Amino acid sequence: MSDSDAASDPMEREFQSSATYRALANSLPLSVLIKACDGRRVFANSAYLKWRGVRWEDVAGKVDAELFPPEIAQQYSADDRVVLAGGGSSQTVERTRMADGSLGWIERVKSPIHDASGRLIGLQVLFWDVTARVEAEEKSRFEQSLLKTLLETIPDSIYFKDLESRYLRVSGAMAEKFGYVDDEAILGLTDADMFTPEHAQQALDDEHRVIQSGEALVDRVERETWPDRDDTWCLTTKMPLRSDTGEIMGTCGISRDITALKRSEAALQEAVRMADAANRAKSEFLANMSHEIRTPMNAMVGMADLLAQTPLSEDQHEYVDTIRRSSDSLLRLLNDILDFSKIEARKLELESIVFSLGYEIQAAISTLTYQATEKGIKLHYTSDASLPNHYIGDPGRLRQVLVNLIGNAVKFTDRGNVTIEVRGLTPAEASDLATSETPVAGTVSSSAAFRISIVDTGIGIPPAQQAAVLAPFTQADASTTRRFGGTGLGLSITRQLVELMGGKLQLESEVGIGTKFYFDLRMPTADDHAAFQYDAYQDDDLVVQESQPTQRLRVLVAEDGVTNQHVIAGLLRSLGHECSIAGDGREAFVKWRSEPFDLVLMDMHMPVMDGPAATRAIRQQELGSDDHIPIIALTAAAMAEDARLCRESGMDEFLTKPIRRRRLQEILACIHPIHPAALMVEDTDAGPAGDHPCRSASSGDGDDVIPLACKELSLSDAHAGCLDLDSARSRIPGGVSGVLRLAAVFRQECQCLVGELQKDIAAGDHDAARRNAHTLKGACSLLGANLLQSVVCEIEAEAGSQGLADPAQSQRLLESLQGESARVLDAVDELLTT
Repeated sequence: MSDSDAASDPMEREFQSSATYRALANSLPLSVLIKACDGRRVFANSAYLKWRGVRWEDVAGKVDAELFPPEIAQQYSADDRVVLAGGGSSQTVERTRMADGSLGWIERVKSPIHDASGRLIGLQVLFWDVTARVEAEEKSRFEQSLLKTLLETIPDSIYFKDLESRYLRVSGAMAEKFGYVDDEAILGLTDADMFTPEHAQQALDDEHRVIQSGEALVDRVERETWPDRDDTWCLTTKMPLRSDTGEIMGTCGISRDITALKRSEAALQEAVRMADAANRAKSEFLANMSHEIRTPMNAMVGMADLLAQTPLSEDQHEYVDTIRRSSDSLLRLLNDILDFSKIEARKLELESIVFSLGYEIQAAISTLTYQATEKGIKLHYTSDASLPNHYIGDPGRLRQVLVNLIGNAVKFTDRGNVTIEVRGLTPAEASDLATSETPVAGTVSSSAAFRISIVDTGIGIPPAQQAAVLAPFTQADASTTRRFGGTGLGLSITRQLVELMGGKLQLESEVGIGTKFYFDLRMPTADDHAAFQYDAYQDDDLVVQESQPTQRLRVLVAEDGVTNQHVIAGLLRSLGHECSIAGDGREAFVKWRSEPFDLVLMDMHMPVMDGPAATRAIRQQELGSDDHIPIIALTAAAMAEDARLCRESGMDEFLTKPIRRRRLQEILACIHPIHPAALMVEDTDAGPAGDHPCRSASSGDGDDVIPLACKELSLSDAHAGCLDLDSARSRIPGGVSGVLRLAAVFRQECQCLVGELQKDIAAGDHDAARRNAHTLKGACSLLGANLLQSVVCEIEAEAGSQGLADPAQSQRLLESLQGESARVLDAVDELLTT
């Protein structure tokens, strides 16, 4: 037996026989192992044996090499030698094999053991299972690594704050955003150290709301304002920061810089605004272009119509026909451009009225019969007898589609025929069609689906060009454009009109054989009552077109263009009517009030007062009486806005320039005045009829007070500032005589309106006061009574805001009105009696 064995045996007997030590060791929750200096096991407590899953007899006296794999046994032995050699304890966490054979982690402490004399006799090993702790620490370190990587690399700003909104940690991107290189430098700072006070306070309020409610603020768009740089924008989410127990310990958030996006949005909005403005400008330009082009064309067409009614030689007839054809071509071009612009701007509105499909197709065919006959082309029309004849829709636009398609067919066909075919669709064919119009209530019976086809035997369209031919400003090829002419807008407009009606324009074509254009529509059908009314109206309309008006009408023409004045006057006289010309809306209004007329032709755009304003003034004066003079608008713009404005201002119908003699004749023939005015060709200054309180039935013409031979207009110094006569003379046609005639009308109207206003103000009738003040204001403006006009304008404004209810204000305005109107009337009396 060696010395070590001899020493260990007593040591083993001592540890095994000491009941006190054994009881103490076995009560510990950790494993205790005693080794002799040679590595043999001399004691193990219950926890060790249980953890290892062995009995004491299995390990007693054994060394590490007998119990563990070589690599682990060698490591354990090396650690033992270090402790025994150095005399000190060692503590470490090491990996070991568990009782179930798996690898785990223990934390162990090895300490040398000395006897009573201080002699080294062995070592004590204490260890416990820390596998769960080690794995948790490793997991925590991994998560910390992920968070660190995230905070260092993510381009978004991430932050954590305490309950005082102090920064606890931020991402690298946020530190860079704040202008810091080291994110540690931001810790403890607040938003007040970064942003302007306004934004910092807003952020603080948001964080308090999150802390108090415990709810996140998600995807908030915020404008960040900085004290030393341009504003920025971010999309941010703010959330409560909770501890492991769920207690709110601050806030956290993430935000993404969207400054570039906001700038792009702003630029896009500006681009859209500019595009809309450009589109509006284009529409306005086209409307103005229409006006400017149609105005001289009105003269061309009107004069050509008048010229055609005079004795002409054969050559002269040819010249007139050339003028007419050229004018028609220009009109078609102009209408195409306007239609395309309106469709492009989505401003083209479809009507929803009763019409006859057969009638519209026949009308379109009739329009093109002459051209087809000249080319030797036959037009055929076949229709499905089972289809209804009356529908609800826009007959004008449908006829435009048909005229375009049939016209194209005739245009590109040199021989053969053009066939227009209408047939009903099967349920399967009509399954994808929507009803094209919103019908008028009470006129719908049901709906019907049909296909309209236009088939020609013309030149055909190559397959490569068939898609492009429906695009704007496009024809099959350049040679076709040179040969046949045209803008290439017709088919594009036709396609878009068909789509507006709920259909789709399609084509089939073969070069040298011909082309077939067709489209399918579903339209509501009119009920029997609506169809009957339509047929009755058509019958009456046909009678009107064939008859000539037997009654001679006296027409007031409000038109500022001198050329158009001549044309319209010539057309009216050629139809046997008498006309009186007004150069602007105000003059037309004055003439209407002072002279009897059966009808007014009112230009939409005139100086001083435009057509709608003059119409409203006339309708205002007609209130309370049975009078209603027909007012027909003259418009060159040909836009839907003008038609709507005509109706809203009280006009009865409108004519589009250039004015056609036949259309003018049709409009005039439809006018049946209830109280026809007496024809007073010679006496144009006779007093007006009617019961308006500001009109008087004067029996004289006023010549006794109007010195027509006067060449100059002047007032004495006492009245020099009451009337702006130079301005009045520049605005009022007729020179001095025109001003004097208007002054006589003004005197009567002013006296009456001042009296009415005095009663209105005294009675507190705001509506009547506003209307009468508005009327007097216009009259004052025309004659240059500027000071009186200012007073009347104030009365109108106060009446509109119910300000006349204030007695002091009413009294002040009443005194101003009485004083200034007296001065103006004295000035007018001086003007008329000088």
